[in-house]
Amino acid sequence: MNLSSTSKIRAARLAVPALVLGLAGAFAPGCGEDGIGGITDSLCCEDFKPGTNMVNADWGLEGAANVQFGVFMQSVGDLSISASGVITAVGVECEAMAKELGEDAPALSAEDANDPAKHAQAWCGVAFSAVASLKAEAELTIDFEPPRCEVEASAQANCEANCQVEASCDPGSVEARCEGGELSGKCEGACEGKCEGSANVAVTCEGTCSGKCNGDCSADCEATDAQGNCAGKCGGTCEGKCEGTCEATADAEVACEGTCSGSCSVEFKAPKCSAEIEPPSCEADANCSGGCNASASAKAECHPPSLTITASGNVDAGIEAKINTIKVHLPNLIAQLVGKVELLAANITVIGNAAADVAASGELELTAALCILPAVAAMEDAGVNITASAQIAGELTSSLGD
Repeated sequence: MNLSSTSKIRAARLAVPALVLGLAGAFAPGCGEDGIGGITDSLCCEDFKPGTNMVNADWGLEGAANVQFGVFMQSVGDLSISASGVITAVGVECEAMAKELGEDAPALSAEDANDPAKHAQAWCGVAFSAVASLKAEAELTIDFEPPRCEVEASAQANCEANCQVEASCDPGSVEARCEGGELSGKCEGACEGKCEGSANVAVTCEGTCSGKCNGDCSADCEATDAQGNCAGKCGGTCEGKCEGTCEATADAEVACEGTCSGSCSVEFKAPKCSAEIEPPSCEADANCSGGCNASASAKAECHPPSLTITASGNVDAGIEAKINTIKVHLPNLIAQLVGKVELLAANITVIGNAAADVAASGELELTAALCILPAVAAMEDAGVNITASAQIAGELTSSLGD
């Protein structure tokens, strides 16, 4: 992908749904001195614990309703943890990149420095400004593959078993429901199709390498090393190592050290889908299934893409060192800001709609009703973090654009 001419990072235009932000008022007052007067703290929610398995907690509801409410709470918890993890990781990456590029620290109050969103926004602003300046100075062209995000299919299917309205429901196979995407996973046999590495994992290749080819190139290698081997993008067949995706020649079956996409001579281990997995083909509670999808998307693994930087201007040792710094940090930022943020932005709306339905049902017992309070607070925090991440993605676009 060439950001300067073909495609740019699209920042999600995200606003936390008003219905979500209004839910806190619907369930107020809360617990403790400022909350429900005269009721002991023991009545306050103790089971909403993001990072734990909340599906089977006792929410005071009967049968399937209890489990399905647990799925909803689980999706909120998974979304909040993932959104927090993204903004924290982005802030750490931007700070490291800015410091290694020799930039001064931004002016941050002690309070803002401890706020993950404000910390990330400030440091990314410094880092991206430095990248834009270097890009102009050395006339850089930056190419990368789109980040590859994978949803663990088996985990989503296991969750959806709690959403079935009919005991005989067959949700359909992982292969059938991975519609619009590719099934992939660890292949311990022969991989036919694509063997996907990353900026940090080079895979053995005999075919078309979408990233950097290290070895023999049959035609049009953009750069070579001191031994005359290809060390850049290859316009022909790459034989050696590929920092990116290697698409094997027709009908070739190879051992894949990375992730195999396509088919494997043995069953995939922990199969994943490169798209959102289609809903079950049988009758299931829609909000519950949506929660399972949101949880799976929140936990999706987004891999840093292969990235190459070409300089058209004069490059001295100092500029070369800065280019290498960008090569280290930028793939990780792209994986989070382009890959993960889009998934989170899509699913906060799904969970918000489910939350509104839960609130409107009027069928919650006290335990479940009280636990909506911390869940709404967690969604508000997630919304702040996702919005900040989307804004940072837009700044990254500007720094790498024309």
